[in-house]
Amino acid sequence: MTKTQKFHSSKKLYITAACLLLDLSVLYSSTIMAESIEILQKNASKAYDQMVQAKQNAENLNKDVAFAEKKLNAIKEKLSTAEQDLEATKKKAEQAKLTFQQTTEKWKQASDILANEWGSSEIK
Repeated sequence: MTKTQKFHSSKKLYITAACLLLDLSVLYSSTIMAESIEILQKNASKAYDQMVQAKQNAENLNKDVAFAEKKLNAIKEKLSTAEQDLEATKKKAEQAKLTFQQTTEKWKQASDILANEWGSSEIK
């Protein structure tokens, strides 16, 4: 083999080796990229699941808030009714106290009149 042939043969060998290295490099980076994409897909899937769970949690809590508001409004209404009942009962109690005082006074007057009559009938 001549120097030129050896040179061309070496050149072909280097080119073949370079092509092989390039192919391996592309294959390796494709594998790395595929693994990277798979990781990104898993992360996106996990984030989506978390988002769906957070949405469900928020919806459930909103339902709980609505129920608590209804319950609070019912309690407020009962409280308002109880306060009105209290005021009405206070008025009735005050009226009963006034009636008691008036009837006590009438009884005292009637007792005094009776005592006076008994006293004057004994004198005669």
